[in-house]
Amino acid sequence: MDYLILAFVGFVAALTPGPDIFYVIRQGLCNGIKNSLIAVAGILSGNIVYLSLVYLGLGTIGKNPYFQLIVGILGAIYLFRIAVIIFNEKVSIKKECDITKNIYKEALFLNLSNPKAMIFFAVVVTPFLSKNIMLSFVALFTGIALAFLTGAVISSKINLEEKLLNLINKIASVVFVFFAIKLLIIAFEAFKEIF
Repeated sequence: MDYLILAFVGFVAALTPGPDIFYVIRQGLCNGIKNSLIAVAGILSGNIVYLSLVYLGLGTIGKNPYFQLIVGILGAIYLFRIAVIIFNEKVSIKKECDITKNIYKEALFLNLSNPKAMIFFAVVVTPFLSKNIMLSFVALFTGIALAFLTGAVISSKINLEEKLLNLINKIASVVFVFFAIKLLIIAFEAFKEIF
């Protein structure tokens, strides 16, 4: 069940309006499925880099109760803040159809420089990883990949309306509040372990 929750977190987080999903959608709306899938490949490559960093460092550190306390509190604050921001945000899509030759590279660097992605992998994801870290990564990556692939396919087939993206904002904000509460519970358990 934890793996399904982790996949769902990845799916919702990836669909939450941000630079990565808008880049994929823009490629789909303007240039079709092929370019949108190239953008997805670049973004997912960046996610593999982040997952590797978590595996090499934060996965081990993440089991420390002091780290869980700090990450739980900071992650909850971040998620509550993002939930409020995206709940109140009005999304507008501008269909700018410039043609780029290096879509993969642009998408990769966009993801690697995206603060939302950095914080998501470093702060939010780590406490939710289970004892089997590889299965956790596969579940998370699957959820993220499905979200971006869904965005690529849908955006290349139809014009997404701003109402749909605003609805996604509302749903994502509720999900983020749920996970912020879960992070606070993790922080509280770590606090009890320490003291």
